[in-house]
Amino acid sequence: MKKTQSHRIRTYFRFFIFIFVFFLYFAGVFVMPGHADSALTAQAASANVPSLNARITQNNILKLLNTYDTDGAYLLKNRIAAGDDILTWFAGCSDILSGIDTAVHEETHLYSYAAEKNGKAAYYVGNQKTIYVPYTEVFPSIEMASSIPSSMRTFRYSAYIADADDDLASNVDGIYGLLNEFMAYRSGMSTILSLYDYLIDQDADWDTWMLFINECENDMQAYAEFKYYILHYLYYAKQNYPDIYRAIIQNTQFCKAYKKLESSYAKLIRQYQKDLKKLQKYYAKKGYTLTIKNSTISLTTPQKRTICMCRCYSTYLKLEKKLNKTRYTNLHNKLLAGVS
Repeated sequence: MKKTQSHRIRTYFRFFIFIFVFFLYFAGVFVMPGHADSALTAQAASANVPSLNARITQNNILKLLNTYDTDGAYLLKNRIAAGDDILTWFAGCSDILSGIDTAVHEETHLYSYAAEKNGKAAYYVGNQKTIYVPYTEVFPSIEMASSIPSSMRTFRYSAYIADADDDLASNVDGIYGLLNEFMAYRSGMSTILSLYDYLIDQDADWDTWMLFINECENDMQAYAEFKYYILHYLYYAKQNYPDIYRAIIQNTQFCKAYKKLESSYAKLIRQYQKDLKKLQKYYAKKGYTLTIKNSTISLTTPQKRTICMCRCYSTYLKLEKKLNKTRYTNLHNKLLAGVS
């Protein structure tokens, strides 16, 4: 995985989401609710957790993850020990939260590639567990680009499929590279979602909650996109490269990694949707109205001023509808059945 390209893709996504929000903000449509500046709860203080505006340092990042996300802490500690400078992923960030999802996402890639051994791909599936998968023959993912309907050519279609670089893992490693990307987005979402309680502990303001929501929305859409790419790759292989298709389907370790990553990723999305409902109640107690729609999330103050932010749920639902087609559910079930 080319680190610079992946980071650039995520940065563009944030800009796309935020541009509408800040247009309203600077136009004076909305006044952000404040919060108690860096006031820690007893639980957070006892754990010596850095506040939201703490300096971006390796030590503060690890303190935060040690308390709220042991998986993220495990990955970053592993890569720090290997010599990685994790602060690279926080360049241009104003706080730890702004870069933590990207840092864990990218270091998951690096952990995975460093862990490969004996010709086997390494997939980190959480709980400090890695599944090793033998590579089988593949075709470049770019080859299937034209077979993806225009209605399914969503945010990541160009970067990872249609216009993917020759040395991009999601292209050159075919389905194994696509699963690697799926894995990295799952890791990032696991980390950002684990910080929900931290934001509650910190009495985070709406600016911070928007960042949390944007990161989760980004990762939620990536789940549906890469699951679709993986299953469509199999469908295309079945039609055009039956030997490649059979080798993948019969790759027990690949099936095992896919099952573990897909089920845990789907669980994260369900948790995110529950957390949105919890956040809705949290703000209701403060006198604000949080309105959750498929295309937008808006917060209205007691003075009836509203800020509205775009979200990805409509696109996610479109992809999920496609994934519920028989051709894809059958392939998904074949992968699940391939686990010994």
